[in-house]
Amino acid sequence: MPKAKLLLRLENPIYDSKGNLIGKLSVRILKVPPDRHHPHGVKYSLQFAKWTGNGYDNDFLRYDNHAKHGDHKHIQGQRFSYQFRGVRQLIDDFNQDAVRLLGMPLI
Repeated sequence: MPKAKLLLRLENPIYDSKGNLIGKLSVRILKVPPDRHHPHGVKYSLQFAKWTGNGYDNDFLRYDNHAKHGDHKHIQGQRFSYQFRGVRQLIDDFNQDAVRLLGMPLI
């Protein structure tokens, strides 16, 4: 069985213009053999976890496609279906939501 190939990996704290921590960015995109859970051959997780002062809100902004739910996104705690159209579009869509929620792109 072929192994997964790492396409992109990022782990960064995110700060506002005053230097205050506002959250952390975690991105992992892998090329995988197509299967019933990843028919497009890509496994991904793009997440901005917002710092709340007491911890991180892991469902503030997240796009992922784990086997249980397929392609979907989380925005402020709600899950929505997502239509995967390629890695570049995935990053663009994530950044559009980041701009809408935070006023800035993250990737």
